[in-house]
Amino acid sequence: MTDEEIRGFSPSEPSIYCSTEKLQQAWDRGNALKDGFEVFVAEDERGILGFIVLKMECEYGYIDNIIVAKDKQGKGIGRALVTYVKGITKSNGYYLMKTDTIENTEGVLWKSYDF
Repeated sequence: MTDEEIRGFSPSEPSIYCSTEKLQQAWDRGNALKDGFEVFVAEDERGILGFIVLKMECEYGYIDNIIVAKDKQGKGIGRALVTYVKGITKSNGYYLMKTDTIENTEGVLWKSYDF
């Protein structure tokens, strides 16, 4: 991801997702970040639409971050990403998802995801 592509996303606070340099430092291999986190990306022929970061904990799946490009929000991309990682969590034998998000994009209600 280039710095220009990153500017199209809106992390709510400074994090490893706000610059290519910080993200490269955290990257391990494939879609895996260090410390067991995995990144799943939604994209189309024009580029990256959004991504979600998941970590499988002892008894649940933990969503660390989810970001959708500002101009792509409200089109079901975030819901598709959450649905995807819920499937991964279930395939690992867990039926509980957690997140500690303190700030949501307008209109995103975690209760609608059964959280």
